[in-house]
Amino acid sequence: MRDLQPLAMFRFLVARSGKSQRSLIVLIFFSGLSSGMLLGVANHAADMAADGTVSVLMAVLFLATLLIYVTAKRQALTHAAVTAERAIRDLRISLADKIRHSELEFLEGTGKGDIYARLSQDANMIAQCVPAIFNGYQSIVVIVAALAYIAYISLTAALVTTAILGMAVWIFARRYRESLDTIAKAIAKEGEFFDSLSHLIEGFKEIKINHAKNDAVFGRLATISRQTEALMSTVATKHMHLLVLAQTFVFLILAIFVFVLPGLEYSQPETVLKLTASLLFMVAPIEIVLMAWHFQIKAQVSIASIERLERLISQSQDTEVRTGKNDPAHFADFSLLRLQQAAFSYRRSESHFHIGPLDIDIPRGSRTFIIGGNGSGKSTLLKLLTGLYPLESGAIRVDDSIIGPYSIAAYRELFTCVFSDFHLFDRLYGLERPDPEEVNRLLDWMELSDKTFYHDGRFTDLDLSTGQRKRLALIVALLEDKPIYVFDEWAADQDPEFRVRFYEEIVPDLIARGKTVIAITHDDRWFHSCDQLLKLEYGKLVSAERPARD
Repeated sequence: MRDLQPLAMFRFLVARSGKSQRSLIVLIFFSGLSSGMLLGVANHAADMAADGTVSVLMAVLFLATLLIYVTAKRQALTHAAVTAERAIRDLRISLADKIRHSELEFLEGTGKGDIYARLSQDANMIAQCVPAIFNGYQSIVVIVAALAYIAYISLTAALVTTAILGMAVWIFARRYRESLDTIAKAIAKEGEFFDSLSHLIEGFKEIKINHAKNDAVFGRLATISRQTEALMSTVATKHMHLLVLAQTFVFLILAIFVFVLPGLEYSQPETVLKLTASLLFMVAPIEIVLMAWHFQIKAQVSIASIERLERLISQSQDTEVRTGKNDPAHFADFSLLRLQQAAFSYRRSESHFHIGPLDIDIPRGSRTFIIGGNGSGKSTLLKLLTGLYPLESGAIRVDDSIIGPYSIAAYRELFTCVFSDFHLFDRLYGLERPDPEEVNRLLDWMELSDKTFYHDGRFTDLDLSTGQRKRLALIVALLEDKPIYVFDEWAADQDPEFRVRFYEEIVPDLIARGKTVIAITHDDRWFHSCDQLLKLEYGKLVSAERPARD
């Protein structure tokens, strides 16, 4: 069970903003102190009014104190809100930067729903909690100031109030500590909800034609939602009970002031009235503190979830982060790419699939076709060749250079890839000033000009069929103009015309331009056209043929 950390939000803001936030502390202190001083000024003015004296000085002092309170509190909350938004902005940018430098295997093993929930829901939760939490900090100062005023009136009353409030704090801390794990479970459930929702949206066509699957997906989503509701209802119920308990403690103190204290020490009626007024003045700050405590728990769990994700990402960051050496021209004139006893195992997979050891040579300007059944390791081999998966053993060589931590980023710059699960960007990111006429010419060449158009730096429509999307991805690859082209079953979703064009026009043209082509394929009609044919079975290279050309 984790401990409650009342200053978790403050530490978060200090850590993310890089500033001590002393001005925020000062503003909170003065807003709370001035609020407490209003009580003393009002009570003193009331005493004078009871004696038939109306003090202009007291009125001016009250207004001045009120002005200090309003100004300090407004500045404190504004400063906290602005700092929180800046911290969240920096957090999101920092996480996005770490994600882009993380290892592919980590990202594949981490649910998208969990990442989206941390970057959106948890970040928004922190921002929403800031006003309530800092109101709570200010209210603590008010309570302390009110206690000091009560001690000024009656030391016994102050001791009684402090003792009962101390007991209340101990009870509340225990109860709220129990809520930490409950809220953490609810936040985890919300991550599962986002994953289920993505299945509902991304698999819409499949569930639309399968009623049983439709009901099952929706049932799973509804179950997670009900479980989240139950967890959050438990926390909300506990919070409401504690609010009632807090009010009960206040009324208990009030009863002691009215019925017990006069019998313990000589107290004038005015004293009892002042104590009563002071206690009632503390009711609102106490409730604000309890509300802040509730939000503090939510914020603490959200901060912990974000920091946990951040640690996991940091642990998985590849060497590119540490070296930053990604000069595209570093290996541009290579002659031979070689896998030497290369092996890899999925560390995050329950199947424990292993590929290798593999010995493969890929000369510059050659075309290599990779074949094999489903699950044989073809796509994994591509990810090893392109440096997306780290080798468990063995080496990648480019001519006489062994690819290591200081050269992996530059090595990856050799490749442009169209994977089977490729992502299609709406813009030509990474290309400086692409020629719109050239892009649209390629769209026309790929018979896509009636579906999408390149205008104002972006493609106008990405709502294409799978084959069309692959053709658009190929256009992007051609525009990137890298030395090595990697295709994962590109022709599988094309009609016969484009399949022929791929093997008999596109690939030969790339080879003629000095490019290297590595392709996973099942089209045995064109096996003869490659320079080498690699066959994989269960992660092993079972044959490496060099077909005779026609």
